[in-house]
Amino acid sequence: MQYFGTFETKYEEVFLTSSYMYFNYNEEDIITAKDLKTKIKTNKDRKKNIIGTIYLYSPLVTPLNYDSNTFLLEQDFDKYGDLVELKMENYITIFKQAMSETCKGKIVEIKNLFNLVEKNIDSSKLLIKFNEDLEKYNSFQNTEFDRDIMYIDAQNFIPNGKFVFFCWGDKIQAKEFPYINDYARMLYDNVIKLGKKPVYVYKKERSEEGCIKTLQFSHPEQNPKYKNAIISAIKEAFKTFPPTPKAYE
Repeated sequence: MQYFGTFETKYEEVFLTSSYMYFNYNEEDIITAKDLKTKIKTNKDRKKNIIGTIYLYSPLVTPLNYDSNTFLLEQDFDKYGDLVELKMENYITIFKQAMSETCKGKIVEIKNLFNLVEKNIDSSKLLIKFNEDLEKYNSFQNTEFDRDIMYIDAQNFIPNGKFVFFCWGDKIQAKEFPYINDYARMLYDNVIKLGKKPVYVYKKERSEEGCIKTLQFSHPEQNPKYKNAIISAIKEAFKTFPPTPKAYE
């Protein structure tokens, strides 16, 4: 598998504005960023080549041949705005293991609720900013973060492919951050309205209905106690195609 994405920078911050996983047919099937761009050039190309979409909370990724432990702006990276190959690490390796067979020769697009590349994405200061921004988003008021590079246009975005895998974790808190919740709810509801196949893994004791109600779709990196169980559930979900929701204990 190969992983590609586009970085943007603004106000001394780094954002991952698009990203795609390509599941190679075999070891000889190696593509370049230019090849991937050709595969997603038109709506017809995207429909043909993108097999599904994954929704995550936020990215924590690094371009190939760069240091994952050093802030990208402090390195000599100069390809902002260009599609580049990314390192396969952290949660991406889990998706590689789970999806390699059922998605062979196809592309899976990844969308993040928040495109900011930031290790401390859960800080109260940032979450308050996100929540305030999303309150303003649909009223066309000025937002603190650039709306075009930070957020998904939830009202208009149509996910590609035959399935949508929700894996943004258990961070959505409706009472504390209602506008973040509304934003996530709109993305989920749009998938249902479009007749697409929602997939997720969830803790059995919370029930599938409970996970949908709270929009808490487990992510292995966010839940160390159940990490292995969540990884196993993701692999189980993708043993068939289309994939199906799975519970873990």
